[in-house]
Amino acid sequence: MEEEKTMDIEKILSKITSSRGYEGQIVHSESIKERQGKYDNVDIKPLLRFALHERGIKRLYSHQTEAIEKIRSGKNIVLATSTASGKSLAYTIPVFEEIMDHPASTVLYISPLNALANDQYSNFVKLRDILGERIDIGRFVGPSSKEERWQAKADANIIFTNPEMLHMSVLGWKQQWYRVLSNLKYIILDESHYYTGVTGSNMANLLRRLQRICDHYGSNPQYICCSATIGNPGKHACNLTGKNMEVIDRDGSGRGAQKFVFWNPPAYYNKKGYFLRKSSFADSNRLFTTLIQEGLQTILFTRSRQKMERMYLQSKKELQNRGLKERIAPYRGGYSPEDRILIEKQLQNGTLKGVLSTNALELGIDIGGLDGCILDEFPGTIMSTRQQAGRAGRGENESMVVLVAGQNALDQYYMRNPEKFFAKSCEEAVINPENTYIQTGHILCAAKELPLQQEDEKDFGSGIRDVIGVLKEEKLLAENEKGTICLDNHPHGQVNIRGAGRNGYCLIDTTGGKRKIIEKDLERSMAFREAFEGAIYIHMGNPYVVQMMNHSKKEILVEKGKADYYTKPMVASEIFLREKYEEKKPGKLDDITVGLGRVEVVEQVTGFRRIRHGSDEEMGRKEIEMPPSSLETESLWIDLPAGYEEMVSKQKRDFAGGLHAIEHAMIAMYPVHLLADRNDVAGVSTPSHGDLEGRSGIFIYDGHEGGVGFAENGFDKIEEMLDVTLKAIKGCPCEEGCPSCIQSPKCGNNNEPLDKHAAIMIMHEILGLEKYIPPAKKERKTVSKSQGKLSTNNTSNTDALNRARSKLRNKKKASVEELIIQGQECRTDHKKAYELFSKALEMEPSNKNALFNKGVACIQLGKYSQANRCFDTLVQQGMNKPVIWEMKGRAFHGMCNYGMAIQMYKQALGLHPKDKDDIKRIQELLGKARKSVNG
Repeated sequence: MEEEKTMDIEKILSKITSSRGYEGQIVHSESIKERQGKYDNVDIKPLLRFALHERGIKRLYSHQTEAIEKIRSGKNIVLATSTASGKSLAYTIPVFEEIMDHPASTVLYISPLNALANDQYSNFVKLRDILGERIDIGRFVGPSSKEERWQAKADANIIFTNPEMLHMSVLGWKQQWYRVLSNLKYIILDESHYYTGVTGSNMANLLRRLQRICDHYGSNPQYICCSATIGNPGKHACNLTGKNMEVIDRDGSGRGAQKFVFWNPPAYYNKKGYFLRKSSFADSNRLFTTLIQEGLQTILFTRSRQKMERMYLQSKKELQNRGLKERIAPYRGGYSPEDRILIEKQLQNGTLKGVLSTNALELGIDIGGLDGCILDEFPGTIMSTRQQAGRAGRGENESMVVLVAGQNALDQYYMRNPEKFFAKSCEEAVINPENTYIQTGHILCAAKELPLQQEDEKDFGSGIRDVIGVLKEEKLLAENEKGTICLDNHPHGQVNIRGAGRNGYCLIDTTGGKRKIIEKDLERSMAFREAFEGAIYIHMGNPYVVQMMNHSKKEILVEKGKADYYTKPMVASEIFLREKYEEKKPGKLDDITVGLGRVEVVEQVTGFRRIRHGSDEEMGRKEIEMPPSSLETESLWIDLPAGYEEMVSKQKRDFAGGLHAIEHAMIAMYPVHLLADRNDVAGVSTPSHGDLEGRSGIFIYDGHEGGVGFAENGFDKIEEMLDVTLKAIKGCPCEEGCPSCIQSPKCGNNNEPLDKHAAIMIMHEILGLEKYIPPAKKERKTVSKSQGKLSTNNTSNTDALNRARSKLRNKKKASVEELIIQGQECRTDHKKAYELFSKALEMEPSNKNALFNKGVACIQLGKYSQANRCFDTLVQQGMNKPVIWEMKGRAFHGMCNYGMAIQMYKQALGLHPKDKDDIKRIQELLGKARKSVNG
């Protein structure tokens, strides 16, 4: 077996390229040379040096010695070097030195994963045992026994924990932790790059709360952050901890050579003449099973939990006849700790020859050095790609990484431009500690831990005053002689450190009449998109059919089943502009405006599609009723003038399809400049938006409640983003658009309408480039689709904290009824009426009274397309009344579409209006329309 493992990577590649399934998929092969380590010396206590020698550590890399010296000098540091570069040793040595010299000192090691904390705990215990020193080391994580927890509180010098335990137990019961917190010397944040977006914004507030308690107890701990290589390690660590940080990023570690292969599944034209590229699924599976059969211990990373489960099932089938199906395993978050620990150990000892994982194994959990790594689709960022690729490599041995491209724009951009991938620096990490939605819960917790004082503003920002004011209104905070105190008995239970709220669902297997929890804390948006009623949900390789979602109990009931298909949701969404923060003019044209502000996105799953395994053929669709979900967040938008639609229409192109295509491509290319997953941002595009005074707009919004900086950073880099978006669209060889440029697997509208050449025309105008003249459009068959409409049922906040969050978002809003009345009183001031009805609809998008009145105001202002949208919405809500069809007729008449106006008037008369005056009026309108046609 060892001979197989050390087989020449070139020979394995040669076997792959000469196999029957090879169709020229390798588009680039990068030979990354072996890197020699750079070593340096630093004074270490003789006993500690002896213990390190016993552990096989005889020399230190240069970045390790630099970190040790800075830590000894009292600096807060962030160590940002590559995977497997020995970052942990850089803090291990100073920690042991501190405890040996000052036995009362304490250290908090905080890891985002229990498995990582367990690894480091084990390493520390082994080193301690060799030293023979009395140094107490404790674990304080969820699975820890009661005895372990008490030992950590009472005796431990070094405590391994996670953010949740720090939040709920250490800060929630700070008096029990006085010994630890008053003597705290170091806070170690391992894998600190993990804390981005919502999780990072929560963690930043959690650390500020921790610092308050340390200040109160008289300690002033140093921060030691260990990060992957990111674009802004110093700024990110500073925002995370609130401290000035010294950056150490000159990597002195050595590693073996690596062959990095770019693999692009073959393209083809389907029966309808569409240019498509085969899914990565089959090729990734084949490469994974091939490397295992060649004797290489291999990991396959894929982005989707459900796709990983499907790939595991397929790999087991392919390896069954080779006697290897039991030598592979699936791995992802959601599995029990016991299952994950078993898989990790089996990888370390070689029992398992392969593992298929989501990014759950991206962080530094010790699974040993592997021989091969398959990346099923680009992981989303350069940083994650390098982290995952770093899993392959045993000492100085050569390793192999294969990036199998997906069909999406970003993957194909790098397949066409591999040199940009290898030359590119890692992206910048984004957090927003002052996100009001997130911070509100932390302020409540902070007041429970210690009464709030005026000086707390320096840690939490000036927005704390508004937060405190609203929490007082909700009688959650009050003043006494000590300061601002919390009246909630246990506010910590209302804060989710890895999300913006506590809305997790529980997956329950009810097969055979029994109830067994198989997965916990399934985030609400994921539950709605993956576990709706009728969905096929795969867990540990087993398909389950979702029978029922109980939203009040947050339960999803499933039964085991067999299916030759998987499911995809259909989603309807609307976006409403609440507040403008900033606007600017990009490119060379003054009539283009890019804005940044606060928006509300209302989204609803309206049905799902059944997709056959393997062929990805659509088998059918089903409509379902789901409650809508509302997201208040931040968005950037591109506001285009009316002339753009006319420009595109003259070329017989679809303007709405062009906007939709740009939206998709911008989202796909977002991670090029930011450390953002494609799931961190979403979009809406429309040829006419009421909040833009009827102009067309493309909205790209932050996918997290309150916004965590993704929209703001995109706004700052808008010119670069637009440039790379245009390159991605134009560079694709397809004729009319495909998954590699403008189609999105996330699109809830089944990728309709889309127009690649309209998108290029619009982008050329935005960027001030020469006019683009598109080729003649080829006719295609229209694919029918189910139009989803948002339900009017809304769920209301049920607890005071959520009411406080809602108040902070809506402090200055008038009621819907007041706005409608004010609009109706405007009489001849149609513009003012339009604005008031639009504001009412921002607050309640499905309000029928507001929709009707806005439609009438639009007709008075000549905004006929908008008027029709209002009346269409009413029809879809079930308002099949003569007056609605009459108004639609008036709108079409205003657009000079007399044929459609005649149809609308006839529809109105066909409903037999009761009032004779109504009949007469509609008949007169019908006559005018007919004359216009004949005239």
